[in-house]
Amino acid sequence: MHRLYRLLAEQLARQGVHVMRFDYFGCGESAGQDEDGTLTHWRDDIVLAHAELSLRTRATQSVWLGVRLGATLAMMASAVSPTVPHRLVLWEPLLDGPSYLKELGEAHLAQTYDPYIQSRSPSRDVRDEIIGFGVSPTWISEMQALSVKDLNPTCAAECIHIATKASALSTALGDQQLAKGQPWRHLTAPGPDIAWHVEEANGAALAPPELLRLLIASVKGESA
Repeated sequence: MHRLYRLLAEQLARQGVHVMRFDYFGCGESAGQDEDGTLTHWRDDIVLAHAELSLRTRATQSVWLGVRLGATLAMMASAVSPTVPHRLVLWEPLLDGPSYLKELGEAHLAQTYDPYIQSRSPSRDVRDEIIGFGVSPTWISEMQALSVKDLNPTCAAECIHIATKASALSTALGDQQLAKGQPWRHLTAPGPDIAWHVEEANGAALAPPELLRLLIASVKGESA
């Protein structure tokens, strides 16, 4: 994923677009430990990053792009930000917390359980760790409460949803937004479904040229 963000940022910068990438609190090079991160804190990190980029560039329009949980956090942040983004680009946002916790639990089990070493298969429930990263009870509780009906993405121009295929939940969210007068557009991501929790997800398979073109066009508001 870092490779995709880097390539995307480099290509946008070459086209004259100011870009900011950042690590959430408790992640990457930011302060804090894994267990210190919460959805609420990460949501507020986006608002702070937006304010900092606006201060540095004095740009009159901004676009927020997020992938998976980052896309969900972008929607959450847009609803509380004093200044809303011009456009939201949401690639495969997570729209149901309990389902995501189940997905993470199964991925953790698949990557950590060895039947030749362990006599019994551990629980699939997410407890305090997910594939080497610590999580807190607060984070788990917030994720359990995450529901599409509580999401209220807000932007000045349009929200763009990108996925290999639209789901019932994303369609419901799109209908919900359109009913509020908030423009919503679905774009189909090229290629097959991505196995997000395997090591290969950090490699070239996540950054094909046609996907980068789609993301760049979405950020710039061009026809894709």
